[in-house]
Amino acid sequence: MRSMTIDKDGDSIVVVFLDGRISDEVRIMEIGDDLTKIASKIAAGQALILDFQNVEYFSSAMVGQIAQIRKTTEKNGAEMRLRNISPLIQAILQAMHLDGIFHVENPDG
Repeated sequence: MRSMTIDKDGDSIVVVFLDGRISDEVRIMEIGDDLTKIASKIAAGQALILDFQNVEYFSSAMVGQIAQIRKTTEKNGAEMRLRNISPLIQAILQAMHLDGIFHVENPDG
């Protein structure tokens, strides 16, 4: 089952998640593996954008995967941004005191 699309937008790689909820542990591990492969190939100066336009909720396990991907992209001199996060996801990040760690883009850019 395909749960995300991957596109290039200028110097950015944009991953759009298709599922409304990301909470299954096995699926989160698969997503993490896929994102690690992408992040390890990203070059300095590029951006990896994780677009959650379709996602209303994800579990804390997904937050852990995103944190790992952030470390990988920064190690490569690239950046990771979150785009189109729902109010519930924003609240999860705030509760975990991570809202200041992740670069979050507003829906209109």
